[in-house]
Amino acid sequence: MPVFEEEEKKCEEFTDFWIYSYGDMVTLLLTFFILLFSFCKVDVEKFKSVAESFKPTPPGTPFFLEGKESVLEGVAAAVETTELSDEVYVTIDERGVVVAFKDSALFEPASARILPRGQKTLDRFARLLYGLPNDVTIEGHTDDQPIKTAQFPSNWELSAARAGSVARFFEDNGVKGQRMEVIGRGPYNPRFANDTPAKRSLNRRVEVIIKPD
Repeated sequence: MPVFEEEEKKCEEFTDFWIYSYGDMVTLLLTFFILLFSFCKVDVEKFKSVAESFKPTPPGTPFFLEGKESVLEGVAAAVETTELSDEVYVTIDERGVVVAFKDSALFEPASARILPRGQKTLDRFARLLYGLPNDVTIEGHTDDQPIKTAQFPSNWELSAARAGSVARFFEDNGVKGQRMEVIGRGPYNPRFANDTPAKRSLNRRVEVIIKPD
């Protein structure tokens, strides 16, 4: 038999070349599903880290908000939708949800006695705080202007007394005392430079920090 006829016969022995395309398709599908699985794995880990950062919220609490990227953002959104004073600011940082009350919203100058209008603001906030199981830090802050009265020899005493007054108000309105800690920061943690009256007024504040764990 001529050689070229033998080579032609050998070539006709395998005609299922579609198997190569099929193999490529299966490989691509496998890669695609592995990629999808890796994305799901990342989302699961992210969900676990967020879920573990907060204690479970009680049934019916208004702080479980769907569609939020994190529980912290959900809490911040709930606080912002509450009818609080215009002198209350809500932010999120590494400490948790920070609700800052300007001193003028709660107190008379150089006083730690909560004003009636301040009690209304804190009462609204206390209702929200009551629905959360998270621990809370209450920090008092002043500006850098020295103070020396019979009751408050320095800004240390004033800042601590104001934070304590807010904590006592919350406790009187159902927030458990063991959930709270009170800190007087004095003038040493300003938000802004104390170089204008407007900036000093922003530094005089009480911060209620809802901690992530």
